[in-house]
Amino acid sequence: MSKWIMSACFLALTAAPAAAVDVRLDSYRNPKNENFRTFNHMYLDGVRGGLMASNAWLTRHGGQLLFCMPGDLALSSEQTEEIMLKSADKRSAKGEMAVALLLLWGLQDTYPCEKPAPQ
Repeated sequence: MSKWIMSACFLALTAAPAAAVDVRLDSYRNPKNENFRTFNHMYLDGVRGGLMASNAWLTRHGGQLLFCMPGDLALSSEQTEEIMLKSADKRSAKGEMAVALLLLWGLQDTYPCEKPAPQ
C-alpha cells in the first residue's frame, strides 16, 4: 500500500509544473521580489529556447517558420527581454498579456521571413 501512495505522490509532484501559469507582462515588469525576477528571466529564456526549437523542427520538416533569425546569431537574455518589451510597447500590451506571445510577435517583427513572390 505504501508503494502505491508513494507512486501517487510522485505522480502528483511531477505533474504540478505542467499546470503552471504563463508569466504575464505585469508580473514580469513588476516582480514581487528578486526570486520572482530571476524566475521571470529563466522563464523568458525557456520560451526563447522553445521557439527556437520549434523553428528548428519546422525547418527539418519543411514547415513555415515562425520567424527567420540569421543562423549564426545567438540571442542573449538581455536581447530577448528587449525584443519582448519592445513588442509589448508596440502593441500597447496590457498587464495580462502573456510574455511568451509578446516574445513570439517581437521575434517575428525583428526577424521577419521573406514572403514568397506571387506567381
